[in-house]
Amino acid sequence: MRANRLATARFFEVTPVRDGRTGVMLSFRPERSRLGVARIDDFADLGPGLTIPAVGGIGKVIRVLRAGKIAPPPDPFDLVGDEEAAATLLERATGTLMRLELKPRFRLRFVAWTESGVETVDDILEVREYEDAYHVVRKGARVPARFERDAVVRHSTEQDSWWEIVDIERA
Repeated sequence: MRANRLATARFFEVTPVRDGRTGVMLSFRPERSRLGVARIDDFADLGPGLTIPAVGGIGKVIRVLRAGKIAPPPDPFDLVGDEEAAATLLERATGTLMRLELKPRFRLRFVAWTESGVETVDDILEVREYEDAYHVVRKGARVPARFERDAVVRHSTEQDSWWEIVDIERA
């Protein structure tokens, strides 16, 4: 298992989000390119109701505010469902240098091109090749997805990787 990494990054943008989910997108620019990315984006969920993800999102917002030396609102739970107010507060912290603790994350996908079209299986653990078929083992599924070799014209395994922000402090 890969360990968490520490990185110094500048908080440069906050974007309110309301597209089926409510929150703010926090954007950071790493000071050094050791991470292999020019930008780190992290979503802070703010509701619409008081849920566990919303409490975690409020925690992220408060950590960014503290790192930017900006006082949080008297009752941080007032930010639940109010992404515009959170974005307005966070804009005052743009330009602040922060120390991020990052955890590497990834998601695997199996894509099979067949005579009838393209089939995609997301969130896979592994692909087992047998003489007659490919067995695609999915996370949380008991039975693997089966693709007959004769029906598969071409296949590939793709990986999406990103950095998840675990902790935020002032640099």
